[in-house]
Amino acid sequence: MEMRAALRTLDPADSDILALEARAQLIPAVFETLVRFDERGEPQPCLATSWSHDAARKRWVFTARPNVLLHNGTQWSPKGGAIELPDDRPLAAILRELAQPAGAIVVRADDGSLLGTGPFRIAHWEAEKSARLVAHDGYWAGRPFLDSIEIRMGRSLRDQEMDLESGKTDIAEVLVTDGRRLRQKGFAISITPFMETLALVFENPRVPDATREALALSIDRATINNVLLQKQGEPSAALLPRWLSGYSFLFPAPRNVARAKQLSASAAPLAFAYDRQDAILRPVGERIAVNASEAGIVLKSSTGPADVRLLCLPITSRDSWTSLADVAAMLKLGLPRASSEFEAESALLNGYRIIPLVHLPRMWAISGGVRNWPRLADVWLDPDPKVKP
Repeated sequence: MEMRAALRTLDPADSDILALEARAQLIPAVFETLVRFDERGEPQPCLATSWSHDAARKRWVFTARPNVLLHNGTQWSPKGGAIELPDDRPLAAILRELAQPAGAIVVRADDGSLLGTGPFRIAHWEAEKSARLVAHDGYWAGRPFLDSIEIRMGRSLRDQEMDLESGKTDIAEVLVTDGRRLRQKGFAISITPFMETLALVFENPRVPDATREALALSIDRATINNVLLQKQGEPSAALLPRWLSGYSFLFPAPRNVARAKQLSASAAPLAFAYDRQDAILRPVGERIAVNASEAGIVLKSSTGPADVRLLCLPITSRDSWTSLADVAAMLKLGLPRASSEFEAESALLNGYRIIPLVHLPRMWAISGGVRNWPRLADVWLDPDPKVKP
């Protein structure tokens, strides 16, 4: 498989926020957590089979799964067969933290290598270039179907597509606008659980609130999605997609050019930046500049420091709190203290520091013989690749 991300390491303790999605996909294949999120975003047992409250000691006790082997064949057995954590936070917050990749169980071997309990182990790692994962024969849930997975990192989408068509890779990332074309070429298109939010982010805190609001009101999200993105996304003014939070409709996204003109009167030009090599960001950025000009806002192209930047923010978890925390970390913002996800998201969006535009699915093109993508532990190869998934 190939990917654009170039990971330094798979160590769950690493804080590479620029590759959140790739880490969220690969880390669970090697390093497992005590609990995990199911498809509904609810915590379920993983390396811990159950948990109970010890009121006398003010602790939560997590019972460890028996007969779990590390990648080197030794037994993973916490002292007393359980892991204890203080009850100084609500249980929901503790489970959420334990389910994140940063909470994975990792043991450092004598040679410095990192050992986990997942379905695969790291056999080769060349930082930011390539990796090879091999099956963990002693995996507690049963050996994975694949013997090994070869991963090439830092590959452009164009290079990935060329390698896919030439048979050099079985799995490659795909732009949402290329899915239909690749289907016509005979490749299956898989939409992963991960998504991304196309958004404008103000990097200059001195830009007036009125100017930021004016820019938000000037943008024609429907045209961006229907024409430029071929109706593959979901226009929205919310950070999280509807299926994840359930309340994205509470963040309206009207276009009001007349009001934008009033707010932007005498506004100074804004330095506007985005990756011009990105086949999605470039046309969207150009359309935003046109929309802004219709409201009297001048967006000057910038390849360096910017007042506002167009980005793709990854949605990396089925848990809304975790996804919000990841977005806040990526933007170097503190996650507001709030009693609900809605309050936290509202606080992040307050003042139009972030202007969400469209929620986009993440797509992969896969060769005809690959089955059960994207969960690596369940992937297998069909000996008759003529049969499409």
